[in-house]
Order: sequence, then structure tokens, then C-alpha cells
Amino acid sequence: MNDVIKLIKNRKSVRVFEDRKIPEEIKEEILNAAFEAPSAGAMMLYSIIEITDNDLKEKLSVLCDNQPFIAKAPFVLIFLADYQRWYDAYSYAECKPRKPGEGDILLACADAIIASQNTVIAAESFGIGSCYIGDILENCEEVRKILDLPDYVIPAAMVVYGYPTDAQK
Repeated sequence: MNDVIKLIKNRKSVRVFEDRKIPEEIKEEILNAAFEAPSAGAMMLYSIIEITDNDLKEKLSVLCDNQPFIAKAPFVLIFLADYQRWYDAYSYAECKPRKPGEGDILLACADAIIASQNTVIAAESFGIGSCYIGDILENCEEVRKILDLPDYVIPAAMVVYGYPTDAQK
């Protein structure tokens, strides 16, 4: 079995992390893995927000079904389905774009989620565990308010990362 297949098979959701920071150069590699993901028409219809503010992490942990491990995670990323960037770019160029429809937003969601999966596999390759937080979509409107997101942007996925404790391994 090759190394990539081993990573995919060995990966599991991790909800308890060591109290240990992830080095910036590894965070950068994890983020860069997102940008290598395929996307619809190579448009990269997503944006990524790193949540570093502890108060915001706490609010998100409560909003996402009272899961305190979210607030304790050393690395938290929110992957946004972001059609606003394209709409703004076309508007700026005076191309008079149409407003995005459901299909456009679904493509943006797919792009965001594919990018997030690349980060999960990259993290695993560094011995860093991760967990997808599905509740980010459940409370989409509240999350949009907290993050002050524009019209054509929705949180498609949130992933928390950290070094798993021995029990989590």
C-alpha cells in the first residue's frame, strides 16, 4: 500500500489535542495544500479564514453545538464558498454579471470542501489530527453575522487541527 492510501485509511476525526502549537511553516504547508485542489473552471470559488481570536473560537464552539474542543484547537480554518469575489471582479470590470444562482453557490461549496480535504490529508502527513465541524452549516446565518460575511459567501466547512493526544491516536 502506498503512503497516500495509508494516510487516507489511517485518518480519523480527532477531538482532543495536545496543548501544543503547530509551527507556522507547517500551517503554511497545510494551507498551501488547499490551493493545489482542483476547482470548477480553475476559479477557486472559495476563501479560507484562519480563526485565531480566542473569543471568536469560543463563540463558534458554542454556536456549533457546544463543542468545547473547537475553542481549544490550536488551528481552526473556515472554508468559505465565496462567489462574492467573482461577482465583485466582474462588477469592477463593468461586465454586468448576473447574480449567482443555487448552482453557482453549490460549485463554490464543492470547491471549498475539496480544498478542505486537501488540508486534512496534508495535516495527517505531519502527524496532525483534524475534525470537520458540520454544525458550521447548521447555523449558517448566525455564523455569517459573526464573521461579517458578504452576500454571496457562506461557510461551507470548518476544520479544527492539532496534535492528537495518545488516547486519540
